[in-house]
Order: sequence, then C-alpha cells, then structure tokens
Amino acid sequence: MRQAITFVLPFILMSTFCSEEGRGGEKVAFIGESRFEYEYKVLQKLVQLEEGQSKLELKLKEKSNIVEHLTEELKEAHASIEALNDVIDKMEAEGPGQGETYVRWGRTTCPDNGAELVYDGYTAGSHFTNSGAAVNYLCLPKKPLWAKYNDGLNEERAYVYGAEYQRNDESPHTYQHDVPCAVCKTPRAPVRMIPARNECYNGWTLEYRGVLVAGKYKHAAASEYVCLDESPESIEGGNEDLNGILMYSVEGRCGSLKCPPYINGRELTCAVCSYVSYQNTRGNQNRHWTSGK
Repeated sequence: MRQAITFVLPFILMSTFCSEEGRGGEKVAFIGESRFEYEYKVLQKLVQLEEGQSKLELKLKEKSNIVEHLTEELKEAHASIEALNDVIDKMEAEGPGQGETYVRWGRTTCPDNGAELVYDGYTAGSHFTNSGAAVNYLCLPKKPLWAKYNDGLNEERAYVYGAEYQRNDESPHTYQHDVPCAVCKTPRAPVRMIPARNECYNGWTLEYRGVLVAGKYKHAAASEYVCLDESPESIEGGNEDLNGILMYSVEGRCGSLKCPPYINGRELTCAVCSYVSYQNTRGNQNRHWTSGK
C-alpha cells in the first residue's frame, strides 16, 4: 500500500496546480491551497491506516505464536495429569502398604483378583471332644519343617487334628471329607471377614464369599467362626469319617439376636473383603487430578 501511495502522490500534487478546460473553452482554475491540503490529509490518513494495519498484523502474529505455545503447554499438562492418574490407579490396585494375607477355607487356590497364593494346605485344629482344645482353625502347609522332636505320644501336649465337613444337608458331596485351605496375599489392606453378608460394602473388594461355619454348639471343644468358600473342595483321598476339628454351618437363634433382620434357624453367609484407601474413580469428574477440556 505504501508503494501505491508513493506512486500516486506526485500525480495528485500536479493536479492541484493544473486547470481544466470547461464547457465553451473557458478555463476553470481550482483553488490549489484547499485542494492540496485536503488531498494531503487524505494521504496522511492512508499512511496512518497502513501503519496501523502493519502493527495490527504484527500483534496478531505475536498472539498466534502465544496461542500455539500455550496449546503445546496445555497438551503437555494433560499428558502429565494422565501419567499421574495412571500412577494413582496403580497405587489403588496395590493398596497403601504391602498388602495383607488371609485364609481361603475350603479351597486350594486364591481368587483371580490380584491375590497371590502363599501356600495351600490342610485345615486343622483341636478335636471336637477335647475340653481343653484350642479354638482356632489352622491352615497347615503340605511340607512341614521340623526342629527338635520326639515321635512318641505324650499326654503332656496339645493335639492337632485334621478338619472335616459336617454339612450333609447343604453340601452332601463334601460330607465328612477333609478340608483344604489356601493362604492368599492380596495387595489390598486391611482384610476383614464380614459375617451374615455375601457381598462387600461400598469401597471394599470381594476376595471370596461363602457360608459361616464353626464347631457344633454342644461339643466340648470351643471353636471359632470362619468363612468357608461357597464352592468347597476336598482333600484327595480324605473322605473317611475320622473326625477331628469339625465344620458346621452356623444358623441364627432369635432372642438377644435381633429378629428381624435375622431369621430364626436360617444359615448365615459370609464374605472376605479387602480395602484400599485410594478409590479408583476413572471417568469421574472428581477423579484424582483432572483438567478442563
């Protein structure tokens, strides 16, 4: 534009001082001063507009560069946020600490939910007739290690026996069979057995579900409540009626036990659940770290 103005300017100045022949051959003279001032001001405006346009184009280019730079930084920020979210998801899966172990009674494997098998073995405990019995069930490994020992029988000892299922009405195919067990390690912690529920509460992960079992109420030996898997297995070859520590289903008895919600004579379920303090909220707007889009 500036070149065009420079080219036109001399012609405009020349026309200021020229005269034109009017009708009938009469010479008409323009008033040069007013015409010159007018056209000069017009040229000044044109030059100013050109300079303004140049400045505006320069500013627009600078703004465009800034926008491109900020766009790249925003992409990098989004990538960093996603990387942080992936790290947190991994922490959620692994739990806040080193995890925790639990026993899966009646099975030889661990659930397919990130839990690892520490060992599988034999459920054992005190004989149901012993009044001085230990109350807890044990999960004995299949390959014991020995220290100092005496193979002779001695009454100055505590005794440990194998375990048998005594749930003929609910699981006749395992009745009087020996009970296996599996010790599992989950990356989540803590782990809790929840009686009378076969589902976990919100925020908890189900390790396994089953039925609540314990020793028979009128046997001499005390016992504890444990959660027997809903699909119990048997130890191979262990189907003789040799007794030992026994597993009976647990049913409710109304009285001091509130009925409802409990029902007199109904067998209780159970669930083993694990918990992590970091909750996976992928897809939630309030997930760990978020970025506006």
